Amino acid sequence: MTEVQHKLTKKNQDFLFRLNKGLAETDKLNETEKEEILGEVEGKLSEGQKLGHTAAQLFGTPSEALEKFLNPIRLAKGFHDYSFAFLATDTALVLIMFLTGFFTVTMGFSGSKAGSEGIGIVSILLLSIWGGAIYTLAMQRLIPNPQEDNQKKKLPNWLLMIIVAVLWIGGFTLFLYVPSFLNPVLPVWGNGLVFFIAWALYFVNRRYAGLKHGGILAISKLAQQERLKQNEEKRG
Repeated sequence: MTEVQHKLTKKNQDFLFRLNKGLAETDKLNETEKEEILGEVEGKLSEGQKLGHTAAQLFGTPSEALEKFLNPIRLAKGFHDYSFAFLATDTALVLIMFLTGFFTVTMGFSGSKAGSEGIGIVSILLLSIWGGAIYTLAMQRLIPNPQEDNQKKKLPNWLLMIIVAVLWIGGFTLFLYVPSFLNPVLPVWGNGLVFFIAWALYFVNRRYAGLKHGGILAISKLAQQERLKQNEEKRG
């Protein structure tokens, strides 16, 4: 064990051990390349540890890190490599699953059969789509793409957050007043069905975009990794 490894936390040491084991089992890299990868990861873990960053934040799981080194082109996509449509859809589907899952559980436990609890399905869909869109727009503005011209005058972050809050509250208020004849409150089984449809579309959307491991909410993990990447580039 090197001097740097001795200074790593137990979790970081375990991460490095499992990555090393994975590298030892592959024949896609020669020994020199494997040593270079371990040295690179070891250094980033050491620097990240000083800043309070975990191995999971920096690399994901050991298997994900290994895949990134074995298939750098296929897995090198970052926050700005994904389209607005994919990120907004991913976020909206998560919100749909959360809301319908919540009402499925609460209505199931309370014994409600239909119409007495929850909010209408049209309101759920509109709220989720609206929330996914404005959250994605906000994150894309908060984390500018270094490959694009960012010299244009931008809104201050505090003002952007106020605008997002106003848009979210305004949309939430408006969508709750969709007429009931257009906006039925689904029974338990109905909410459960919508949940599973959204769950299936969630995986289809990710498969189509080529994202295998993005956490529950892809935009949050991708944005976090992009911030870490940009901070490392500034320090480097």
